[in-house]
Parts: sequence; structure tokens; C-alpha cells
Amino acid sequence: MSSYQSNQIKLINTSLIDPHPDNPRKNIGDVTDLAASIKTNGLLTPLSVVPNGERYRVIAGHRRLAACKQAGTGAVPCFVLQLGPLQQLEAMVTENCQREQLTVLEEADAIQGMLDLGATTASVAHRLGRSGDYVRDRVKAASIKTEVRASRDDFGQISIGQLVAIARYDGRPDLQKELAQAAGTSNFDYTLRRIERDENDRQWVESVAALLGEPDNGINLIPDPEKPYSDPEWRYLGCMFPSTGTPEEAIEKIREQNPAAVSIHTVSQQVYLWTRRDKTADAEKEARRAAEQAERDARRHALEEYAAASADKRMAWLHANLHGIKRDKLVETTARLGLLQIIDPFPNGFTDALTSWNEHSGSRKEYEKISGIAAEDAPTAARISLQTADWPLEAVTILAARIEWFIDPTDWTTVNDIGRRIPGYYQILQDLGYTPTDDETSHLDQLIAAISEADENEEDEENNQ
Repeated sequence: MSSYQSNQIKLINTSLIDPHPDNPRKNIGDVTDLAASIKTNGLLTPLSVVPNGERYRVIAGHRRLAACKQAGTGAVPCFVLQLGPLQQLEAMVTENCQREQLTVLEEADAIQGMLDLGATTASVAHRLGRSGDYVRDRVKAASIKTEVRASRDDFGQISIGQLVAIARYDGRPDLQKELAQAAGTSNFDYTLRRIERDENDRQWVESVAALLGEPDNGINLIPDPEKPYSDPEWRYLGCMFPSTGTPEEAIEKIREQNPAAVSIHTVSQQVYLWTRRDKTADAEKEARRAAEQAERDARRHALEEYAAASADKRMAWLHANLHGIKRDKLVETTARLGLLQIIDPFPNGFTDALTSWNEHSGSRKEYEKISGIAAEDAPTAARISLQTADWPLEAVTILAARIEWFIDPTDWTTVNDIGRRIPGYYQILQDLGYTPTDDETSHLDQLIAAISEADENEEDEENNQ
């Protein structure tokens, strides 16, 4: 303030003095304690004011003016200065900066105001006793629009470094708001790097697109196909990423590969390369694919037919023969079937089945085929029979029904928990007198061989560890 100071002091009533509308400091804070001190001791430091018609505007001492008005002070000593608009703003910025009363953003807006009034970066830096970079950084921060500043209540507390980073994306309020939300957190640097990477990729794609759009460049630029993997004309050949090199280097590499066409994919920030489809070759490939699928479908259908037929045959045999098997043999079979199911997807075994049988789970339908009792009556009939002397017959029926329910067609060709039970189940049935067909024997032999091979491979892996 010394270069603008006056030696003449004038007593002016506080009712005639107004805060300056361009005061950089937007919030003067609580002045209660200062008002109490002024009421007791008076105003020790004069205000600095400039004439404004018949009134005055304070240049230095906004807090003191507010405290004087709160204390009810009448006339106060003032230095009356004759300053132009730029000098007024310079004086207020200097006074506030010296007292460290401005936030970074308040200081930035004030510096921009000084530049708007005709000051130069060098003169502002000299006036504030700061470097040119100091002033330039705050000018960048001042460029941040009100829309972005309003994205968080404490925007003015963001550090100058982060404000400069936010200002870098002028014209992209979406990115600026995202950075503003991350400011002051450990996530800011990550967010900034991601945005920088995405923006660099976007600029790379735009530059490549501009080069491809030049006339007579010899590269066929086409719109990006809507269905890139099933387009009737174009077949995907490859792509160019921003990591390929500079836009010019990417163009040279495209020329080397000599694709039939290229397209710009802005979403993934890539340049796609295309070759024309060989419709004859594609048709032959599709025919082979269809034939292979038809063969797989036929094998699956045959396996399903076999599984259904063999299951019907087993359960029909059980229905016809279980009643003729001696009790001690049934007890033994109950134990063997129970042991076979000891590792069961339903840990509670057939007991659980009695409480969960319904049309969608359990083994009611299989139970009906073996016992001849209607599926809807299965739970009641099973509970009653298990409490009689004929419980071994009922137990064998329930356990066999449960195994039949678990067996899926794919279990005949897949080594899993259920597939491993099938050979043991057949051994139990054969011990009861069941005779497998040649088809069943063939499928059993294949399944046993697959299980043995899987066990050997597992053993080799364990030995190699």
C-alpha cells in the first residue's frame, strides 16, 4: 500500500463508507472479536478509501469497516486516495496478499481482473512481488467457469496445482467436474492420468482420421460397420492402437498392411483394418460349421436316447424284481447304495428327499417307476413303509430312485461325481441279478476307461509337483 499511501487523514462517518464491489476477498469472516476491541480501544489503524460520488469505497480495511459498523462507531480516520480502477484493484490485491487473507481462487480472479483493466503479467508479478509463472498459473485457475466451480461447495479450497490441472480442460466441463470431485483426495492423480490418457487417445484418433481423410492418400476409408464380426461385405483384419506410434507412423503401417479398407472406431479409440469377405470360402466354412454342429447334435440326441432307454430298462427291472429278492440281500443292497451316495449333492441323502420331493426336485417320478406308487403319494408311502418290517425293500427303492434321478445323459461321457457312481451302481444291480445290454456294456466300458485315464492324469500331476 505504500506507493498509494496518503499522509492526510480524514474523519469520515462509517455510514458514508461502502465495501468495494471488486474486493477480491469474498468472505470477510466473523468480526465479533474485532468489533469488541474497536469498541474498547477505538480504531487504531486508519482505513484507506477512494471517493465514490458523495460517498466512499474502502480499499484497505474491509474487516475493520465491518467491525466498526457492528460496534456502532461513528466517524473513523481514513486515508483518502485518488486511484484509478486498476490502481484500486492492485491496491486491494496487494493488501490482501500481504495479510494472506485470500484463497487461491480469490487471488486468481483478482489478478485476472487486473489484467482485464490493462495490467501486464510482468507488472502484476512486480506489484505482488511474485514470479511470472505464479501470475500465469493463477490466470489459468481464473479461467475455470462458474458451472464447474459450483460443482462443490469448497471449490475455493482446491490447491493451485490441482486448479491448473482442472483449467487445462477448458471447454470440457464434464472432465473438469470429475477432476474437481477428486481434488484433495488420493484419487486425484489417478483420475488425472486416466483423463490425460483418454484425451491423448482421442486426439490420436482424430489426427489419424484427419490424415486418412486427405484426398488421394490411397487408403479406402469406410464408415465403421455396425456389425463388425458379421458384416456381409467386410471381414475384420486387425487394428491400430494409439500405442502403434505417431499418427504419421500409424498411416505408414496401414500402408504396409495394405488392407482393403479402414474405419475409425471412436469408442475404443482404434483404427480398424478390413479385408473383403470371400463369400465362397465363408459359405464353405459355414457349411462345415453347420455339419459339425449337426454331428454334435446327433451325438447328443443319441446319448439322450440311450440314457433314457437305459434308465427305463433299469427301473423297469427293479419294479419287476425287487419284491422277489430276499430280505438279507435287500439289507446288504441298502448299505451298498447308501455308501455309493455318501458323497451326495444333497448331504442328507434319501432322508432329505422325503422332505423335499416335489414335481421339480427329488426323485418322485423315478420312485413311481420302481415302486408303482403314484408320484404324488410317494412321500407318505415312503414314510409308512420305512416303519414296517419291509423297510429294506423301501430303502432300496428310495436309494435307487435317488441315483436314477441324479444320472444325466452327459454323466455317461463326463468324469464327475455322478459319472463315477454309474459303474458302482451297475455292479450293485448286477449283483441283484440285472443283466446289462450290449449297448449299456459298451457305454460302461467307455466311461470306466475315461475315469481311469482321468485318475492317471491326476496322479501324474501330483507326482510332477
